[in-house]
Amino acid sequence: MRLILLTTLLASLPAHSLTAQTPPGRALLVISIDGMRPDYVSAANQHGLKIPNLRRIHETGAHARGVRGVLPTVTYPSHTTIMTGVWPARHGIFANETFDPFGKNQNGWYWYSEDIRVPTLWEAAAKAGYVVGSVSWPVTVGARGIAWLLPEYWRAQTSEDLKLIRALSTPGMLKEFEPETGPYETDLDNAIPGDWVRTRNAEAIIRRKHARFLTVHLAALDHMEHAAGPFSPEANAALEQIDQMVGRLVGAMNEETRNAAICIVSDHGFAAIDHQFNIRVPFVKAGLITVNEGKTATVKDWIAMPWNAGGLALVVMKEPKNREARNAVEKLLHQIAADPSNGIDRILDRSQVAALGGATTAEFAVDMKPGFSLGASLDGPAVRQIKHGGTHGYSPAHPEMLASFLMAGPGIRQNFDLGEIDMRNIAPTLARYLGVSFTTADLPALDIFAHQTAATGKAVR
Repeated sequence: MRLILLTTLLASLPAHSLTAQTPPGRALLVISIDGMRPDYVSAANQHGLKIPNLRRIHETGAHARGVRGVLPTVTYPSHTTIMTGVWPARHGIFANETFDPFGKNQNGWYWYSEDIRVPTLWEAAAKAGYVVGSVSWPVTVGARGIAWLLPEYWRAQTSEDLKLIRALSTPGMLKEFEPETGPYETDLDNAIPGDWVRTRNAEAIIRRKHARFLTVHLAALDHMEHAAGPFSPEANAALEQIDQMVGRLVGAMNEETRNAAICIVSDHGFAAIDHQFNIRVPFVKAGLITVNEGKTATVKDWIAMPWNAGGLALVVMKEPKNREARNAVEKLLHQIAADPSNGIDRILDRSQVAALGGATTAEFAVDMKPGFSLGASLDGPAVRQIKHGGTHGYSPAHPEMLASFLMAGPGIRQNFDLGEIDMRNIAPTLARYLGVSFTTADLPALDIFAHQTAATGKAVR
């Protein structure tokens, strides 16, 4: 009878309660600092940055001089590549915002994990027995494998969004944490306080739920770079705050276990901008987009539509097999690219987009020169001067778009320079550290692991 009762009790417990009893021997904390170029850390002195925690990880572990990202170099496709090891063409997250020519989705983003077409590292870690947590990582609404989940999601950015976040997070978790973490921040413009509340929630997942694989996304640096440009006083101040958050999370994980590694990643770099090219204006003039008349122009119909992503636009054909329409679009693109005042760096065709792993639905891509961003206006001037700021999204070929990778901890080579790496290397590297099977990535793990010689038994670093 007692055996039956025990079996019934165990069957009623959630999976993460069971796996917490016998956690694997290692732990891994992955912190994404949105928009952090590698030279924020490697050239910290040059920029007058006080970031001791990031510099310590850089100096005591392995680091890349730069990470070549995805097409386009924006947040949601990049974060999905970091957790899957494949390009957008395979994982299916093609941009930040979904393709929505008529605006019916009300600026909806790729928030939902069901859109990811390949296995994720969270799933692999959970299957291997890890207690997995995640805070504000993109494309995690409904994510499988994450026992303690606080996804990135917003709509109105009011207190009503708190109800959404509570409903989409692990049931009861935010309510339990709130007395010590404070209410979750729903206003994206309140960037630094928002990152602090995300940090406090992540720390609670480490200390209260004993997560041994935790991913955290911090976005304040990106927010300040958009507003004032990379390496601006505002951006530098944000990174110095984030460095304190990193120190707090590293301290929490190290207090929980001595066998933890810390990995710092970013999704893309940043370029300064002061001009905007409204690419849809020439499409309207060429009859490729028709508009409804009114105070504010809206799309009535389209033959070809630019899908903007900061410094790059994917161009989608309504009828991909219509050769005449395709030729008209190609002619227009080369005409506008020939005018240097438009700020276009180059036009990519379908084969070139495919070679960079970009959206399978794109017929072309328009890659801008740093200094120029893309606007979405349907009328007015095509080119206009704008307030100095920053953006990303350009082709990963631009050096300003290089992202960051730093990793330190037991078993990781010390002061090891990896040179430039591919973003697809990251997931298999993290999987190897965790000791989990992960065979679906495009590329192998990076050689960052200290190993012992047969003769001496000493670690080779």
